[in-house]
Amino acid sequence: MSATAKVEGFDAAEFQRRRSAVSAAVGRPVVLLGGDPMPRNLPGYGYPFRQGSDFLYLTGCSEPGAAAILDDGRLTLFLPTPGEGDALWHGETPDLQARAASCYADEVQDSAALEQAVMDAVAGGSIAALAGPDPRRNETLAWWAGVPLQFGSESGDDALVDALCTLRRKKSAAEIAAMRAATQISVEAHLAVAAAARPGVSERSLAALLQAVFAARGAEPGYGTILTRRGEILHCHDHDGTLRDGDLLLVDAGAELGPGYGNQTGYGADLTRTWPVSGAFEGRQRAAYDAVLAAWQAAVDLCRPGVRYRAVHDAAAAVIARFLIDEGVLRVGVDEALARGLHGLFFPHGVGHLIGLDVHDIEAYGDRGAYPPGQERADIFGTRFLRLDLPLEPGFVVTIEPGFYAVPAILDDAGLRERFGSAVDWSRAESFLGLHGIRIEDDVAITDGEPDVLSAGLPRDPDAVAAAVGAGPDFAALLGL
Repeated sequence: MSATAKVEGFDAAEFQRRRSAVSAAVGRPVVLLGGDPMPRNLPGYGYPFRQGSDFLYLTGCSEPGAAAILDDGRLTLFLPTPGEGDALWHGETPDLQARAASCYADEVQDSAALEQAVMDAVAGGSIAALAGPDPRRNETLAWWAGVPLQFGSESGDDALVDALCTLRRKKSAAEIAAMRAATQISVEAHLAVAAAARPGVSERSLAALLQAVFAARGAEPGYGTILTRRGEILHCHDHDGTLRDGDLLLVDAGAELGPGYGNQTGYGADLTRTWPVSGAFEGRQRAAYDAVLAAWQAAVDLCRPGVRYRAVHDAAAAVIARFLIDEGVLRVGVDEALARGLHGLFFPHGVGHLIGLDVHDIEAYGDRGAYPPGQERADIFGTRFLRLDLPLEPGFVVTIEPGFYAVPAILDDAGLRERFGSAVDWSRAESFLGLHGIRIEDDVAITDGEPDVLSAGLPRDPDAVAAAVGAGPDFAALLGL
């Protein structure tokens, strides 16, 4: 694949389908404000810009400062005129029509016309507003709409939010193709890291290699890369360690298609592998890895239409529970272990989540798009962190990511020891300390038939995983690190 190979299917019909469905659900004009670059240390020097996902979904426009009005399925896009001196510092900017061509807008206007267009829409009745990730633009939109807007809590028009949750959950063939492209880039990056991993190599150099592969393919990290020998820290974004013989290197990283992919920008992947730094799983590492792989398989086998995602999670949890029973850690049966959350001592998170334009797709709306109306999360240790509990449907794309973690803070927790008591052999549990963490994660598209593992090209078999480690040049040595 070239650095920015376009994916077929992102055409006018794809965007018209989305816009028509939203307009029909809302029944009044929708005003959408994209984001602006956020200053980093000086006004002219900003953080890397990433457009809001709902704005991308309805407009396909990744340009900073963009806005749109959607009315009866018809989209008017508003784009900023380059400022004086922009051509000198940033190069020539194409005209409005050229900049909007890939967005299939019905009309494009200069941003200077936006406020009057909004006032005209308000004068005709009312507008539907949607909070985005840019707090400054939310303030402007909230004033126009006369409603509070705060990203992640006060989202805006209920009908608009519900329509977007429903639409974005089910991916079209074009969206899945874009995600498959992001997944393939991610697979290449993971394999490059495994090939360069060996004792004495810094985590920082491997993180740089992973990002270099993304960049070479026209992609960006879709979230903060987790690359660590401390895999028991679930969201460890530090890369300050040095690999040692006997370590397990946990890499959780996914590419996101960058702006060069036009209106496919933002679609991403979320993959995790655990690589034995010495080139072989040692001692209990192999047994724990095999248990996680069996849990992964049990979960993937259930990724079919009509299956409740909670059942997918429970299938993985049951495998981990059985492993802990066989290891003498748990003194109860599998059913009781799941009912009480005992498996959560070593598998303390949910089996996965939706993925798409966001790594945790539509999670800006909390559980609103991921749980049935009125249903709360289960009050069970570990399972309460399950991010999705809907019946699966064709078009859903979910992660499947069981794990096994020896977390001192969990095993030493006085409250958990009191709650679980003699159901756990705590000395046997503590014997796993030092193993750190193991996770296997893939992106799975739900079809009418067999589950479609988008990341099938990244090895999971323990022998193939081990063989990939250290199989390439010493990247750190090439850089003099």
